[in-house]
Amino acid sequence: MKNGLNKLWKAFAASILGLLGFASCESVTEGIEMYGQPHADFKALGTVSDETGKPVEGIRVAIRQHRHYDNTPDVIFGQNDWYENDTLYTDSNGAYELSKTIFDFDKPKDVRIVFEDIDGAENGGEFESAEATPEIKRTKKGDKSWYGGAFEVQADVTLKKK
Repeated sequence: MKNGLNKLWKAFAASILGLLGFASCESVTEGIEMYGQPHADFKALGTVSDETGKPVEGIRVAIRQHRHYDNTPDVIFGQNDWYENDTLYTDSNGAYELSKTIFDFDKPKDVRIVFEDIDGAENGGEFESAEATPEIKRTKKGDKSWYGGAFEVQADVTLKKK
């Protein structure tokens, strides 16, 4: 008797769940349904030199972006709201460049670039760290869909010796 009720209950539950599953496949919203994720092209570039104008090689360049959670419950704001997107190093001309695709809902917000001398006395001496908050410029418009366009930041800095 118990096995019969158990089989009947499983068949009933499978039927109900099957019906609910098919009902959820209907379109809920108006408009076009698309596959993908919001994204944009992002470029950061610039040069690093010393106080005499000589390019500095081997400077660590950390590009950080600020996360914005407007009107989002249960989000703790603090120091971890800044996250490093990428780290790169200046070349022999003191130049750095990063090109990448970012996945965001709109344009990048609040980009901060941190410059650190990590090689000590090599490449021209020891330098103090520096920081830049460059203006974010739109270089290409989006397509009013998933592609948000292209954005660029440029920061040329002069490092002071320690």
